[in-house]
Amino acid sequence: MKGIIAIICAIAVGSGYWYYLVMSYESDLGSNNTFVLDDHTSEISNSTNDSLLNIRFDSGSDRLEWAYTGITIDDGQNEYDCTLGGLSSTNQQSGKVQSNLNVDGLTFTIFVDATSESSFTQMSLPWMSESESSNFSLRFSKTDIYLGVNVSWMQIDGSNFNEITEMPDNNFSSDTSEKLDWYDYDLSTHRISPKDSVFLFTDEQTTYKVQFLNYYNEADESRYVTFIAARLAGEMIPAMNDPNLVQSSPCIISDDDNYWSNDEVIHLKENGIDICTTSCRLEIRVTYENVPLKGTEGITVE
Repeated sequence: MKGIIAIICAIAVGSGYWYYLVMSYESDLGSNNTFVLDDHTSEISNSTNDSLLNIRFDSGSDRLEWAYTGITIDDGQNEYDCTLGGLSSTNQQSGKVQSNLNVDGLTFTIFVDATSESSFTQMSLPWMSESESSNFSLRFSKTDIYLGVNVSWMQIDGSNFNEITEMPDNNFSSDTSEKLDWYDYDLSTHRISPKDSVFLFTDEQTTYKVQFLNYYNEADESRYVTFIAARLAGEMIPAMNDPNLVQSSPCIISDDDNYWSNDEVIHLKENGIDICTTSCRLEIRVTYENVPLKGTEGITVE
């Protein structure tokens, strides 16, 4: 009898520890930097190129790469994405593939609904959107990711997305029959974690670099794959000229490199749209690797 009780107690303790591991799990994505907002010294007018505000970090030592970063202004009626290069995403309709152009104006964050077990969600890298035809680049179902038949690929382990700026000398593989080895499974927490790898895919005369970020959405529901993608070499991609996906950015960020340093002040300015004519209240959302940063989210601009 005592032996049975001991076994039951051990199972209970083990289950409790497993529950603690699952519930206390914290993702490595995002940044611990916190930000504050400052009104710009110039006054607001009915012009369409007013300086709006400055953003700076008041804590944290991370240097944020623009390819992973998003900054959005909300005036209570509209949301405006701010970028460096003058292009941003449009407000897209609902669908199983959603694409947002990041601050660098070159890198897309792609959100894929891979929840279906009976069918695949297909997407096109040239168009950075869902593909209904057989001419797809990637297809997704749960953790399974397969390549289109005309796609060649390469996996580079232990690489940084921004450090890959030119085509490597290695040969690309044309074998698209196997699933991508893109994630690790943690048995203790039953969590899917993307590998520390960058994938290169060549599709329609263009090579793309891709890094998988997450398998969970903001509600921590599984089977939602998030990755970033950008053109690496070859022909320009049609997605950048698609008015249903990309538009002129209504807000410009002033910066001259690939990073937002922890001691750097970021300046936001109107870009052809009168966001504030007179004093107005603006809410600011900053994300890194699709995870919101904490900070002073609202400011009255005058």
